[in-house]
Amino acid sequence: MDGARRERLRAAAIRWAVLVIGLVVLLSGVGYAMPGWAVAHGAGDRGVFTVTREAVDCGRCVVEGTFTPDDPARPALTRANVMGHLPAARLGEQSPAVGYQGAVYPPGGDGAWQRGAALAGAGLAALLLWTWLVLRHRRSSPATARPDA
Repeated sequence: MDGARRERLRAAAIRWAVLVIGLVVLLSGVGYAMPGWAVAHGAGDRGVFTVTREAVDCGRCVVEGTFTPDDPARPALTRANVMGHLPAARLGEQSPAVGYQGAVYPPGGDGAWQRGAALAGAGLAALLLWTWLVLRHRRSSPATARPDA
């Protein structure tokens, strides 16, 4: 394979990688920001989170726990996914929390929507970079000769 062809393939691979990464990061950020926004604005069930499995060598991380809503008519969440930092980190410790769409948030959301928005912004920046790379590639490509009809 000659050097020019190798360079074109490398440039195309970079463009595809930037596109895929940008889309994944954008969608992840939006998916994280939307429920975080809802919790920050009062959505979800208030209750108590109980640590059932400690984090190892991870400061304030919570690996796993059970969320029990204040409303006894609502189901408890076992092996709950924590979105944010709760003050409970040791086995058996409890913390006030909010359950929303199968995840547990600190009261007020702990800025989850801001982190999601920042992530979505990074994805958008990657897509803008991809657009610039595509436009730059098209300008630098030799014009395709059109046969006369």
